[in-house]
Parts: sequence; structure tokens; C-alpha cells
Amino acid sequence: MLERLSEKFVGRLIRTGIISETDADVYVYGFFQLVMMLLNIATTIILGVLFKLLLPCILLNISYIAIRTSAGGHHAGSPMRCYVNSTIMISVLLAIIKWIPFQRAVSVAILAAASIFIWITAPVETENNQLDETERFVHRRRTRIVLIVEIIVFVMCMIIGKNQICKIIALGLFTELVMLLAGILQDLKTKKDKIEEELHE
Repeated sequence: MLERLSEKFVGRLIRTGIISETDADVYVYGFFQLVMMLLNIATTIILGVLFKLLLPCILLNISYIAIRTSAGGHHAGSPMRCYVNSTIMISVLLAIIKWIPFQRAVSVAILAAASIFIWITAPVETENNQLDETERFVHRRRTRIVLIVEIIVFVMCMIIGKNQICKIIALGLFTELVMLLAGILQDLKTKKDKIEEELHE
């Protein structure tokens, strides 16, 4: 649906002479990504309001997306599936924040486990997002910088008694741990399938 909407919008731009037909694919992709981004932002706000956790919802997304951008991990097969999965994931995390109390020790344990795993494994590439050595080095460095910043914020919040923010940061990093692990397993399965195909040829 969004793909067709993007194509129709770009078609109108071409007919009015605003853009050339040779650039159509670029504009279709750009418009589609813009709509998906706005849809994700709107959904995040709606979920935050529904759970009465708007600020925690925003902080959770910042914690997760900041590390996700450079660390990588599992990606859904299509943008719409990614949107649905993200919506479910945020809903589950908000439910945990709202209804499952964490003691400080639990947040520390989750943060420690997630941080160690992310530090060792990131970045995790996917079949559609392969990285060369230079890109891998840059992404690893960015990931570790973001990770250090989030740990520092976590420690500062713990010192001043902002335990909910500590919980949010820990959950954000734990979610990235899950995405990295899923990405590693997905990559192993892809390689296994390729080997089996080659053996059958």
C-alpha cells in the first residue's frame, strides 16, 4: 500500500515536471522511507500515550535506536514486517516498564550482560547489509562509544536515584542484544542453506 502511494506521489511530481523520470526510483524510495519514519514516530507517541508512559517510551526508543544504528542485528524481511515487529516489541517493553518492577540489581545485571555481549559481537551484518573491513571498524567504534555513553548515563541516574531511567536503558540495550543474537543465528542459517544448496547441485 505504501509502495503504491509512493509511486503515485512520485508519478505526479514527474507529470508536473518537478523531477525527471530517471530519478523516479530514488524519490520513490525516499518518500517511502519518510512515510515509514513518520509512521513509526506516530506509533511510538500513540503507544506512549496509551500506556501513559510517553516520556519513558521516547527514552526507550532513544536508548535502543542509538545503539541499533551502528551495532546492527536482525532485520525483518520487509519494511511493513519491521514496523509490525517494532510495534509489538515496544508494546511488550512498555508493559514490562509499567507492570514489572525491577530492583536496581536486576537493572545492573541486565545492563552488564547486554553491554558485554554488544561490545564483543557488534556490529552484526545481515545478508542485505554486508560491511567491508573499514565499515566494520567504524561501526564497531561508534557502537562502543554509544555504549559507553549509555553506561555513563545509567551510572549517573543510579547515583541520583532515577531507577526507572536505569531500567529503560537496561531494557534498550537488552533489546539490542536480542537483535544481535537473532542476526547471528539468521546469518548462520543463511550460510548453512547456501552450503546445502551447493552440495545438492
